[in-house]
Amino acid sequence: MGPRAGVKFMNFGSFSSFSDFIQMGEHGLFVWSCYGLTLVVLVVNIIRPLQLQRRLIKEKRLAIDQEGAHSQTPSARKQVNQ
Repeated sequence: MGPRAGVKFMNFGSFSSFSDFIQMGEHGLFVWSCYGLTLVVLVVNIIRPLQLQRRLIKEKRLAIDQEGAHSQTPSARKQVNQ
């Protein structure tokens, strides 16, 4: 047998089983809810700025298009509309 024969696949530290690890003593609900809340905050901090950036780009493009339509001469507008 090799040198790793006696090594466990997963080491849960001071916990004797995966179930004990999930329960975290009797603090599992508190611990895992904190992890969940942290994950939600991180996801919101990534997604929200991207949404705001897309909206800003869309608004700026619309403003540029409207500005371009207003700056055309009346004869140029007639040619575009016909």
